[in-house]
Amino acid sequence: MSDPLIEKRRAIEALRAGVPNRDVVRQLPPLQSDLLESFDQLLAGLGSVWETGTLPQGLLLEGDFGTGKSHWLEYFRHAALERKFVVSSIVLNKETPLNDLKKVYRTCVESAIVSGKVGPALTEIAHTYHSDRAPYFDELQEWVNITQGIDPRYAQTLQIFVNTTDEEVRQQIVNEWTGYPMKVAEIRNALRDMGHPGVRVRAQVKAQELQRFEFLSRFFRSAGYSGWLILLDEGEIISRYSLRQRAQAYAHLAHLLGYGSQIFGMGSVLTITTDYAGQILVKRNDLEKIPVKLAVSRDAAVVPLAQKGMELIMRMGNPIRPYTGEQVDDIYRCVRALYSEAYSWEAPELSQRPEVLPSVGMRRYIRSWINAWDFRRLYNAEVNLIAEDVVQNYEEDADLQTSDDDPATPETNW
Repeated sequence: MSDPLIEKRRAIEALRAGVPNRDVVRQLPPLQSDLLESFDQLLAGLGSVWETGTLPQGLLLEGDFGTGKSHWLEYFRHAALERKFVVSSIVLNKETPLNDLKKVYRTCVESAIVSGKVGPALTEIAHTYHSDRAPYFDELQEWVNITQGIDPRYAQTLQIFVNTTDEEVRQQIVNEWTGYPMKVAEIRNALRDMGHPGVRVRAQVKAQELQRFEFLSRFFRSAGYSGWLILLDEGEIISRYSLRQRAQAYAHLAHLLGYGSQIFGMGSVLTITTDYAGQILVKRNDLEKIPVKLAVSRDAAVVPLAQKGMELIMRMGNPIRPYTGEQVDDIYRCVRALYSEAYSWEAPELSQRPEVLPSVGMRRYIRSWINAWDFRRLYNAEVNLIAEDVVQNYEEDADLQTSDDDPATPETNW
């Protein structure tokens, strides 16, 4: 089976499952020009921030189930990889809640990839990293050594990393940069072995995830990459957190989208449902409840950034517009040709295609066409497919409410 045929079958399988992959976006690129332009501006701004000092704002995509949010993220992922960006793609869920930036950071690092490499980006880059050949190593070294407020462990671990020949020690440092800290004694011993005894090493500073993001972004830059793009899917899960956790998530959202602490070289795209603002910020009244209830709590410091995050959701969303009837017809013809080529079987015209409605996502149309052709090709049978709307659940979920709500939890540094 030829490679082009494999790619086409992979694309059909992904479309059938409703989970886009690289083959899908190659065959069916997105059509909304304003989103493409905004994304190009984001990448261009991330690449030029080192010269301009101006960090571009991230993107917030709004769309309901089946409207193509994941399709857009997959397209963005491959477009960024082609422009030599490090790209992380994560789905916000129970294991990666936006209110816990430490877990988000680790997942971003572990999922990061670069074009032409098969393993995690940090491991792949570190494996071939040499300070004398890294184009912006001096810039990174200057940042870790003279920037006020930087955790000294970055300078210490970077010094060890570029000078040691011990692969086990280098891997320990990669683990540290991934979010699994080395023991103080391990760093001290490595420095001693390099001829620097008596250096004071402290435990990793808590609640410094934003600084970790920036260090790694600058490390990627030092190795010659254009920047670090983070793609976050299913932001609507924030609605299911407790009030306090929602406030934390809104604050982190503001940071990741380029407001608050600026992280040079790193940009983010977040997806969220279209009615989130109306259902949660207005109807559930997070806009007023969070400032009032948290103002007299130990989390009062988070309120301004949480308000900024909520404001971004209210005003910054880039809506994914419904496809026009003409666009749906064009996509139908493309999918029909793709299906025919993938299975070397002429997919027939479908006499009963559903009416094009603005409220119906493109995913439903495509899956109905493919399923109809499957039944015709495999069983020579006609089918009438019935689809049900997916209703978004915005109710708070106790399973997503972690020990962060425990009053004994140490206060977070904002």
